[in-house]
Order: sequence, then structure tokens, then C-alpha cells
Amino acid sequence: MLAAYTVLVEDRLTTAAFAYPLRAGWLAAPGVMLRPHVSAADSAAAPLALVDSVEARSLLRSHVIVREVAVAARRATMLTLATSTRPDEVGHVTASLAGVSQAGRAVAVIVIPEFYGISVENWTQQALAPSDATIVVQEDAAALIAIDDEESYQEDLGRAWFLLTDLPFVSHVCLARRDILTTDPEGLAAALGHLHAARDLSRSRGRELRRDLSKDLGVEREVLADALADQTLYLGTEEQQGLEELWKRTGLPLSAAEARGAFVSVRPRYSSSS
Repeated sequence: MLAAYTVLVEDRLTTAAFAYPLRAGWLAAPGVMLRPHVSAADSAAAPLALVDSVEARSLLRSHVIVREVAVAARRATMLTLATSTRPDEVGHVTASLAGVSQAGRAVAVIVIPEFYGISVENWTQQALAPSDATIVVQEDAAALIAIDDEESYQEDLGRAWFLLTDLPFVSHVCLARRDILTTDPEGLAAALGHLHAARDLSRSRGRELRRDLSKDLGVEREVLADALADQTLYLGTEEQQGLEELWKRTGLPLSAAEARGAFVSVRPRYSSSS
């Protein structure tokens, strides 16, 4: 049954606690597929998927969110804003969102004007450099690498979200198909076990993980360690509130009735291959 289910995992630095042990071959995980981006369309057919939190919102009729797997952060996130001068001195600008996820874009669109008071006249997917006329939103490794310019500033947008809302920024959630949860909960629990096993390995071999990623991506190990240590890798009460607040502020509110059926707990089942 375990091999019958495909598990999609978005493979980004933000999700390294789940993705890297799988990519590095630290465990055997039949059916698990890593992708640079897992879209809502990809997730629609997948029994289980670790996916962008904003993209997940559109699938809640056919899927539920599994509390046991998620990625959230508060004070040291992998989403930053780069400006050529102090943020409080930035005027009317164009904001570059090149390569930024939907959840990252949603946070940026909310906090840049509301928290920093910056007036953005145009949001673009074009890759630009910080200047008097442009600001740049960066994610994953790019967000953790300091800009080689003493006049530039980097601000943590996830931290700004936390300061603005007093809630964590949830970047990724785990989606499970409702029909499989009903017809084969044991099979789903076994598939979920792969993600839990990967997370356990990322903790027990954390020094190795940080060393390898730091070397591969050119991120200072201490900076990476701080960002990974700040992450919450499950959906607790505050994380769920942060997720629902993000959806609400993005124009995708969840009703109380929808919320009651949208979140479930699944006890992962570990196999000998994990």
C-alpha cells in the first residue's frame, strides 16, 4: 500500500527539514517525489503533498490539511526585502517578486505597505536590483545571503508579519485527499510516516544538513542555523491562526464551518524502510 501513494514535496531551502534528507538519500521513501514547485494542480491528484500555504487554500473541498506537517516561522524567516536605502526613506517604487512563492508574495503585499509604509506602484515578476526606484523581495537562499553593498538594507518580511499580526508566518502545509483519508487512513498514515522520518533525520543529523546546505548554497552556517531553528514544523493552534489570518488578508477567508472540516490530525505510521 505504501508504494501505491505518491507524496509530493516542494523542495526549497524553506522546506529543507523535510526535503533535504530525501534528496540526500538518507532514507528510502517509496512514492515520494521532490519538485522545485508543487502547484495546486499538481496537488489536486496527489494523495499527500507538502505545498505552498496560499496555493493550498483552493483545494480544501477535495483535501484536508494535516496538522502533523507544516513549515512556519516567526523571527528568522527565509523571506526578505532588499532596499537601496533605509525602508523608512523609500518612496514610490516598483517591487520585484521574481521567483517568490505565492505565500511569500502574499506576505510581501501585506507588510510592505502596512508595516513599512512603502508605497508600491507596481508589482513585477521581472528580476531587478534594489535602487531608488525598485525594491526586491527575496526568498530561500537569496534571502539569507547578505547584499554586498553597505548602503543596502535587508528586512525580514516574515518577522514583520509576526510583529504586525502577533502570529507566525506559515509558508507550507501538508494536504491530504479527503477520499483517501476516509477509505484508507492507514495507507495515508504510512505515507505521512515518510515525512516524519525525514524530519526526524533533519534533527538528528542537523549539523550535517546545515554544513551541506551552507556549502552548496553559499549561505553562512550561523545564519542558516538561526533560520532553521526558528521554524515550527507542525501546525499548532497559533500556526493555524496565522494561516487563517494570511488567507483572510489575501482575500481568501475561511468560514467557521469550513475551518471545522479543513484541519485533521493523522498519526504517522513508520515502516521498516524509513
